[in-house]
Amino acid sequence: MAIKSKNVRMHMLSVYIGACLLLLGIFNLLLGEVLHQKVHVTGTELAQQIYNLKLDLIVDREVISALVSARGFMLEPDEAPTHFSALMNKESEVFNYKSTSLKLYHWPSWVVESYLFILLNLVVIGAAVWGYRWWALLVKRYEKGAFKNPKQEHMYQPLITHNSHIQSKVPADNTAVTQNAKEDAMSKLYCLHQNKQNFFALFYWSYPFPESIDLESHFKLVIAKGFVELPQVSVKLLASGGLAITLYGVSQTEIDKYTHQLHQTIYQASLVYRGDLSRKDIKVGVCNYRTGADQTVVYQLTKSALEQAKQSPWQHVHRVPFNHTSAEVLKHSDEELPEYISKKKFMLFFQPLFELDSGEMLQHEALIRIRHKSLGLLSAKQFIPHLKTDSEVMQLDIAVIEHVMALLKSEPSSLAVSINLHTFNWYSVNFWLWFKDKVGTFSGADKLQFEISADDFYAQQHKLALAISQIKAINGAVVVDNVVSLDKLAFLAEFKLVKGIKLGYEVIHGIDKSLKQQKVVRQIVIKSGKLNLPVFGVGVETQQELKTLQKLGITAAQGFYFTEPLQEFTQVTS
Repeated sequence: MAIKSKNVRMHMLSVYIGACLLLLGIFNLLLGEVLHQKVHVTGTELAQQIYNLKLDLIVDREVISALVSARGFMLEPDEAPTHFSALMNKESEVFNYKSTSLKLYHWPSWVVESYLFILLNLVVIGAAVWGYRWWALLVKRYEKGAFKNPKQEHMYQPLITHNSHIQSKVPADNTAVTQNAKEDAMSKLYCLHQNKQNFFALFYWSYPFPESIDLESHFKLVIAKGFVELPQVSVKLLASGGLAITLYGVSQTEIDKYTHQLHQTIYQASLVYRGDLSRKDIKVGVCNYRTGADQTVVYQLTKSALEQAKQSPWQHVHRVPFNHTSAEVLKHSDEELPEYISKKKFMLFFQPLFELDSGEMLQHEALIRIRHKSLGLLSAKQFIPHLKTDSEVMQLDIAVIEHVMALLKSEPSSLAVSINLHTFNWYSVNFWLWFKDKVGTFSGADKLQFEISADDFYAQQHKLALAISQIKAINGAVVVDNVVSLDKLAFLAEFKLVKGIKLGYEVIHGIDKSLKQQKVVRQIVIKSGKLNLPVFGVGVETQQELKTLQKLGITAAQGFYFTEPLQEFTQVTS
């Protein structure tokens, strides 16, 4: 089988080389024809110039000779000997324009434009070599799977069935099932005693795969075969469309090796359906951890690692080890976090919102950061899950509003300040009674805007009556946040208090590469225009995303592409 495979490869290689040479010849013929047409156009323009100047071909011969020499032509062939003169004879051609007929001599186009011929031929040859290289890799991978030892295939089948959930025959004997369960438990115990670690990975590809492809099944098979030496592997398709991969029982001394091997395996598997991908188009985030680690923290660390890999132009895989410190500190900070808020141990940052047409600042969003004594600055997403009681959640939004009002009193601004309230507070009677008492008497209350997620605004209208009435009483406004579809958008026409909508990050991120996201945003913009509601983009990170949003008609946008959140209020209002 190996000899037959080699003969087939040699035959295909000869066919490939022959096809490349044929294409190269055709390419050079076409290039020569194009350059010859360029010479013809230049000569005709020269004849037109002589006609317009009313030059006589005999009387004004010296002037005409200077003109044609400047364009690379000659009136008479140069008899000076040259190397390869048989191949480089000067060509003659007659150029006509109205009553002027001009016979000129010139070097062959491939001689004059030799640098262009050489450069383009090198590019074509390089492309052919590159194509052969990837073709050879794909053939090698195919042969590796096609000519695999049947006995080995039988040996690996239980591993694929048990760990990757690929359908196979179920053992008739219940004892076999029990034995498999015992072996699985023993393998995990073995990992604990042998200083083994597990890998959890998320990966991102720059360009979408064909929708007809079953990515989960494809990568299950590839990962299982690529890591047959490990006791267990797992591949799952996430609701977001991404893939999560788990490798169990990785040796402590081989962590770096498996990190890079994982990226290489994913990259090679991706080439099967997207041959145009390069290594930089596949980004992988990895977290290595021990059995028993908090899976929520593992997932968050992996997402963080993936984001760091995506932001780096040269580092395509990034690994973050699971660190018990941050998880344990936050877990035991349940009683401390409310104290940080009550003692004003936090900072407000301001994220400006820029109008895309004029570049002017329209408003800014207040973002809270707690100054933790050991973990540094914590964002709202990091510490809010650790606020356990309703009063703690209420105190958080009260602290933000009071801080914003104090800043507006000391540094008046014509721009609105947007505050994202916690879901609980939108429905809390106690919160809005406080709001009426404190914010209702504030002279700059009309500069306040309050953000609510689209899902909560649409689904909980019966609970929002008090909130809407209080915001209306201060001449404030509501911004509907995290809009990701056209569903129920017409519902906003009933609420004059709503002054704009913010698109969700999931439809903004990577929109320049996704026609589906562009279609969704275009529909939202058209519908919002009919409702006289501006549409804002959130989380804009690249120039390509910004240009795409401008073409789609977005009114304004915010994100790290424009600026990081500003700490000083004067930086925002100046």
